[in-house]
Amino acid sequence: MSFVQKEPLVGEMELIGARLNQARTMANLALQDIADRTKISLRFLAAIENDDFSALPGRVYIFGFTRAFARAVGIDEESLVAALEKRCG
Repeated sequence: MSFVQKEPLVGEMELIGARLNQARTMANLALQDIADRTKISLRFLAAIENDDFSALPGRVYIFGFTRAFARAVGIDEESLVAALEKRCG
């Protein structure tokens, strides 16, 4: 079962990690499942869920990994990229 959340939840536009965590939980997936699907390190996925983008190696990785994570849990990646743009400039 898959769903695509088109609109951000009220009050969560800036909480990118919370949105990803919620979608992952609703899909009944562990972080390891996302790591297996995306080939992204668990530590980077955990950092994204914790909104700790400083733990990622650079801007390209922040956007690329967040897009892949969103795709893996069925969230519209464009809304997350827009939130990242606001946050990371």
